[in-house]
Amino acid sequence: MGFIEYIKTAKSMLNGNPLNENTQRQYIKRLASVINSAIADEMIPSNPFMQIKPEDIPKGHSAEVCYLTLDEVRSLIETPCYYSNIKNGFLFSCFTGLRFSDVEALTWGKLQKDSEGNTFINFTQKKTQKWENLPVSREAMKFLPERGLASGDDLVFKFQSGGYINSIIKTWAKSAGINKKVTFHVARHTNATLLLSLEVPIETVSKILGHSDIKTT
Repeated sequence: MGFIEYIKTAKSMLNGNPLNENTQRQYIKRLASVINSAIADEMIPSNPFMQIKPEDIPKGHSAEVCYLTLDEVRSLIETPCYYSNIKNGFLFSCFTGLRFSDVEALTWGKLQKDSEGNTFINFTQKKTQKWENLPVSREAMKFLPERGLASGDDLVFKFQSGGYINSIIKTWAKSAGINKKVTFHVARHTNATLLLSLEVPIETVSKILGHSDIKTT
C-alpha cells in the first residue's frame, strides 16, 4: 500500500475516526516538503510524488469564513459580558484586525501618537515577526481600558481566562442573539469584511491585516 492509499484509510489516534480530506492533504504536504528537502540535499535522486496522479490526491475543502455583520457587532457592544477585558479585546480586534496573539501581547508602550494626535500601534507581529505601524481608529479607541498608572510595559488587555476565552466569547455572542460559531479569530475576519464593505481597497486591507500575500486576505 502506498502512502496516499494509507493516508486515505488512516484513522485519527484521538477518536478513531477517518481523517478528513483537509487533514489528509496536510500530511501529504508535510511529506512532500521533507522529500523536497531530501532531494535538495542529494539524499534521494528523484521525487516519487511525480508518479502520483493529481486526481489521486485528496482535494480538501475550504473552510467557510465566519465573520460578523455591523449589526451583530453593535449587538455585542450592547450586550454585557462578565469578562469585560475579553469583550473589549474582541471588539478592539474587530476594529483593528489584530490577531489574538497580538492583542494579548499589546502593551501601553506600543500605543503611540503622531504629531497630529493620531494613534498608532508600533509592534512586531507574533505570527510573522514583521514590524507593523497600525493606525487605530477612534471607534477602536473606545474599547481601550483606562490606563491609570500602568507603565509602558504593562499589558493593555489582561486576559486571565486562558483557553476558556473562546468559550466565553461564544456564550456572550449567544446572549447577543448571534447564532454563529464565534471565536476570537472571527474578530479579525470581521474587520476585513467591514473595511471591504466600506470600499477600502483590498491592497489596503491586506496591509492592515499584515498579510504578506494579498491572496491570503
